Amino acid sequence: MTTAAAPEAAESLRQKARTLAEEVLAWAPDGEDRPSRDEAVAVVHQLNAYGVYLRDAVEAGVRPGSPGGPPPVLSEAHGRLGQPLTSAVPPFVLPVDAVVRRAQNLARLVLGLSALAASSPSTPPARAATPHQHPLIERTVR
Repeated sequence: MTTAAAPEAAESLRQKARTLAEEVLAWAPDGEDRPSRDEAVAVVHQLNAYGVYLRDAVEAGVRPGSPGGPPPVLSEAHGRLGQPLTSAVPPFVLPVDAVVRRAQNLARLVLGLSALAASSPSTPPARAATPHQHPLIERTVR
């Protein structure tokens, strides 16, 4: 991907994340639009993936030693993203209500991260094999 295309791709991804998050937040607890457990689990995984990407984008925009430190949503993201979808007690499988609540909590987190990522001056980091291939580092070195 070219450097010029990166901001458009990042905005497209943020838009997809916001759209999914807004759809999830519209789910009513006992409504007809409530998904099946499998659909809710798939959405949790998708929101986790968006959340990790957005968390990395926000972290890339945080300057070391900036006043106030990193935004509080980052510690929330580190604590919530990637949590297992199992219960601590038997039968270890979360019921659909719990999975829907998890999806809605992740949706709120994704919306918060998306807003911060959109206001960040940097573009989200690309997954690179080494730090020297990171687009932000390359731009600064040139």
